Amino acid sequence: MMHLLFESRYQRSMGIYLKILGLFYLYGAIVHYANLLGFGEMPFIEEPLSWQIGDVSYGILDSLTFIGLWLKTRWGIVGFFTSASSQLILYVGFPHWFAFTTEHRQLLWSMVIFHIATLLIFFGLILFSQEHEQ
Repeated sequence: MMHLLFESRYQRSMGIYLKILGLFYLYGAIVHYANLLGFGEMPFIEEPLSWQIGDVSYGILDSLTFIGLWLKTRWGIVGFFTSASSQLILYVGFPHWFAFTTEHRQLLWSMVIFHIATLLIFFGLILFSQEHEQ
């Protein structure tokens, strides 16, 4: 199964998808770094601790994931799964740590939908490539 996950990166459609996905992670990294520099909703020092930890850790993780996905590496795919699954766990399991207003909750759920969609597309492309090969 792991072989299938990693070797799918050589399929043309998956390669294109990984690059597009990488651009989304680049955008995420830029947003996190902008928040660190004080361009977010509030100055970084005044943000809740959960936001501060998220901005630092996901800024780094999203940057590495972008590079890995763009280069179609194994560690890029691992970064994608790590980022998507950890954010799903945090946002679904502990939404009160991140969402304090209705607007925050809407943004949080849009992120949940984004991560679910990207994972479904990833696995859909793997299944499609398997059927195509047979």
